[in-house]
Amino acid sequence: MQLLSMCCYMTFCLNTFLFHLIRPIKVALVFIKIYISHFYKKGVCKMRRAVVVFVEENKDLLLQLGCLYTSLKYIDSNDTDLIVFGTPTALKQLPEDVIKVECAVASEPPEFLHYRYINSISCLVGEQADFLDEYDYILRTDADTFLTPAWHSFYPSLYTVGQGGYVNDDETRGHLRRIASQFHLRHQGLHNLGSTHYGDARLVREVCKLATTLTAHIITEEFKNGEEGKWPGWYRGVASMYACEIAANHFVDDILKDGKQIDFGSASSEPIKNHPHIHCWHTDEMFSKFQFTAGHYDSLSLENLNLDTNIIKDYCLFIALKSKQYF
Repeated sequence: MQLLSMCCYMTFCLNTFLFHLIRPIKVALVFIKIYISHFYKKGVCKMRRAVVVFVEENKDLLLQLGCLYTSLKYIDSNDTDLIVFGTPTALKQLPEDVIKVECAVASEPPEFLHYRYINSISCLVGEQADFLDEYDYILRTDADTFLTPAWHSFYPSLYTVGQGGYVNDDETRGHLRRIASQFHLRHQGLHNLGSTHYGDARLVREVCKLATTLTAHIITEEFKNGEEGKWPGWYRGVASMYACEIAANHFVDDILKDGKQIDFGSASSEPIKNHPHIHCWHTDEMFSKFQFTAGHYDSLSLENLNLDTNIIKDYCLFIALKSKQYF
């Protein structure tokens, strides 16, 4: 563990040096990005976007991915690729028009084998993910999500995340600031970042790299000997969320937290036109990923339902039932 901490410290020192070296360039690029994004929205320029997720051999996870796949196919975005990192057995079950990248589950440190959330972040770190730098924007998200037609015009000029809910007391805030300070990282005081990150491809990957290393530190040093902590306080189960917060606060000068456009709940009755990205939270109300993967919607037929697909919960059910033809 001492060797791991030393390696982490050396990595953070290098990252900090590079951060201060290239920060003036980043500031200039932000203004350029704001200017260019105006033309993307007007349809003058074309960009390349990637929706990036990780899957492994898990029936529920693959069913949820089917909804994301079907939603992207349904809205017919001509600038967006769905890129799925995952284990070989899981990737074999995906349609051919998905970009598939074999990626083993994270196993170093060994504690990662019992913390599977890390894979949606660590998969963007290795050489197998370097091709992602060719994209303009990455939406790093989870499989249990949907895109709506509002995605077509969703080109934010700032690094954008959804709304999280993992920091609920001063003790947790103190731990996050302490860890950031311990590794000489900047923390701007922005907490509760959502699980989905959307922004410049290289910057999203940079955040993921640092977050992977920080997660290793948190689960091996902050929660030793099987300690779990206690939700909604300081809790091992959201270690990767803590790590992503610290990494984003360090590397990203301007973070837009927009829970309306990213990670918006799937049980809502609001119109889809205001919400490009929908996330299935923990609920049994329509639309529920738990009810869907349990087969409780299997008896429903699109021909016999009077769905208003302009409403989020109906749109999600519509897409989920359509996904049966692909998954």
